[in-house]
Amino acid sequence: MLKKVTQNHSYLLLLLACIVSRLATSIYYIEDIDSLRFALSIEDYDISKLQPHFPGYPVFCFIAKILFLITGSKAASFSIIGGASVFAIILFILKISKIEINNRIGIFCSFIIFFNPMIWLMSNRYMPDLMGLALSVAAIYYFTQKNNNTKNLAYAFIITGLLAGVRLSYIPLLIIPFVHNLIINRQRTYLLLSSLLGFTIWFLPLIIMTGYEDLYVSASKQTLGHFTDFGGTVITDNNFYFRSMNLFRSVWADGLGGYWYGRSWQTAILSISYLYFLFLGYIGIKKYLKYDKDIRMIIYCIVLYTLWIFFFQNVIYKTRHILPVLILVFIIATIGQKYISDPKSIFFNTIVGAFYIALVTVTSTLVTQHQNPTAVSKVKDNISIEDDITTIISSPLINYYMKRHGVRGNYISVEDEDKISAFNSTNEKGALLIGNFQELFADSYKVIPENTFFHNPYVNRMWPQINTFSIVQDYNDPQK
Repeated sequence: MLKKVTQNHSYLLLLLACIVSRLATSIYYIEDIDSLRFALSIEDYDISKLQPHFPGYPVFCFIAKILFLITGSKAASFSIIGGASVFAIILFILKISKIEINNRIGIFCSFIIFFNPMIWLMSNRYMPDLMGLALSVAAIYYFTQKNNNTKNLAYAFIITGLLAGVRLSYIPLLIIPFVHNLIINRQRTYLLLSSLLGFTIWFLPLIIMTGYEDLYVSASKQTLGHFTDFGGTVITDNNFYFRSMNLFRSVWADGLGGYWYGRSWQTAILSISYLYFLFLGYIGIKKYLKYDKDIRMIIYCIVLYTLWIFFFQNVIYKTRHILPVLILVFIIATIGQKYISDPKSIFFNTIVGAFYIALVTVTSTLVTQHQNPTAVSKVKDNISIEDDITTIISSPLINYYMKRHGVRGNYISVEDEDKISAFNSTNEKGALLIGNFQELFADSYKVIPENTFFHNPYVNRMWPQINTFSIVQDYNDPQK
């Protein structure tokens, strides 16, 4: 009984640590377009306005809305969800690995997830990804129970249905156990109804709020656009070498904090440590879990999901898509600690100690940098105090970001050829250009560099550098 109480207390302390640490590192700016749409959805949920875009993520947005009504802070609301999600991820990975929290291996597993750089950054972002990861790990746990009774499977199927309302793109991660259990289980009707229950909980209210026709139009437009236009899939970005390198970089450098060109020397320590832990995990699986069907199933799930994001997700600019891949890394590293590690070895303890210090250092640095606004937010802050700007020219997404933040001006998209041509022919007094589109105006105006704004691409790969320019009449040229 004392041991159980102690363990329960350990989980409670972990939950508090997860939530408090994320609240302490909340961000109070909108870092990109995706975050903007979720922030807007808290006050005005409308899929037709892309607040957020289809599938609407209603489960996530509903919980965020409730927390916002309680806290009055969007930053705090998203951070609380993030902190609770981190706790759930740790909890279920411990359960999958059959490890108690209040021992050496449990502390190791909790530590590498708690301080993982991508997980920490995502826990403060205005995004549903981490909540989706938590539900995914929970579903995998119930799918892999040795006593795989109908009750456990029902939980897994319900969670899968709910997951579609939190992070639809994570569903491919669960396809293999989902289909497998439907084939082998005699109560497949009951399981399908369980999944339908999880799906209906959010989909029926979504239809009521949005309307069937508007929902259908939004779904059709966003789905087609994702795969054929703006989704960054292999259909539109088909450089396989570039996609492969960015996928590896996303997992290794962004996901685990491993070394990459230009990164700190501490990341080299993380790289060596992770390679060592993964080697131990490989030996542990080969020696002790050779015939473990659950481990093999998890590997198959991760392989299928990796293929999914490689071909059909934006792995070039949005590293967050690799989050589910980290599940396997955490499990393998933990298995190595469980079966192969020698706690009395000086070499082993040195590696672990150096790893702990390097991980905390790297993550704390990135989290601190995350407190500073991204480049696009800095642009917004800079131009919002400019009184003489009447025309703002940029990409559609940046224009949208500025408009939604109340930056007044006559907006022109660089993709609108007719408006660009009209602007070049009217010989206006000037405009502000955001982004490197100088060549569009070189024949009609003088383009003067103004400012350059930066943020660390390992914090957010979207627009890590943005240049602004003044477009003015060239009074030295009588033709202009």
